[in-house]
Amino acid sequence: MKLIKRKNPSRVLCLTSIGLDGETIDQVTLTPKPEIEVYEGDLFATSEVHYRKKSFLSEVLWVSDRRTALGKVVLSRALESGKVMLSGPSTLGGMRELLEVAEKCGVDFFLLDGALSRRSTGTPFLCDGVILATGAALSLNPADILRKTLHAVELMKLPVEPMAEYIEKLGDGIWLARGGIFEKLPARTILGDPAIILDRIGKGCKLFIPGSLPETFVKRLISRGLSRDITLVVKDYTKVFLSPEITERFFSSGGKLKVLRRPRLLAVTFNPFSPAGYVFNSREILRDLRKSLKIPVIDVMEGEEFE
Repeated sequence: MKLIKRKNPSRVLCLTSIGLDGETIDQVTLTPKPEIEVYEGDLFATSEVHYRKKSFLSEVLWVSDRRTALGKVVLSRALESGKVMLSGPSTLGGMRELLEVAEKCGVDFFLLDGALSRRSTGTPFLCDGVILATGAALSLNPADILRKTLHAVELMKLPVEPMAEYIEKLGDGIWLARGGIFEKLPARTILGDPAIILDRIGKGCKLFIPGSLPETFVKRLISRGLSRDITLVVKDYTKVFLSPEITERFFSSGGKLKVLRRPRLLAVTFNPFSPAGYVFNSREILRDLRKSLKIPVIDVMEGEEFE
């Protein structure tokens, strides 16, 4: 945020979080967290509870009708700089509504902080760009961090389905395509009715799954020999819940995985501090990440891109 303002001080930012940010101690890990400062003229969205706790002047622009566990979400403009705790909308619908209102208020840059293990807000159906956060909180094994981070990036780079525009116009449900002809299957979800789906799958099929793609379903495809020459299509990478091992098995068995939209990955940040108190020497990990990813990789403690 400081870098954005430094490059263009007149740019109007809007800050919010799908979780809770700005507290001095993390509510989950009980470790110190950096405070969040809002600059004069910028917008911020937080719950009623945390809006009342701020200690600087601001102008209320909008109050949501939706309620969160901490009350309604308040969108405000800072009339002076100050520190604030952010706890914005907890759903994608609430976040989309906030984004629309913020754009009407003249925001140039909307910054949304995600939450632990909640990738949904990184969907390209909501965000123009994504910054992936990784680090010692993921694992205490450097090799494991590298493997899991690269896997997450590979999911973000899944190819776009050529018929994506047509599929987006289909109604709700699970759809199976043979020879370019789509058929809606009599199944509500992948988890609830897997047998109905598996019995209809054949060589060369495309299966569009509007919800999550669980590992259990892909394992059944592989075990029954149905993964060969099949294409699974999901909305985006946030719907894929596959380990690196199962993903590799699926691809090796002849399966393909595609998306309707692919995100724009702007950078990867690395935090060498573990919630357990362990601190990595991040130089080697950062070098490996940069070599593999070919995009900016930033050490959040140093605040600069590692060279």
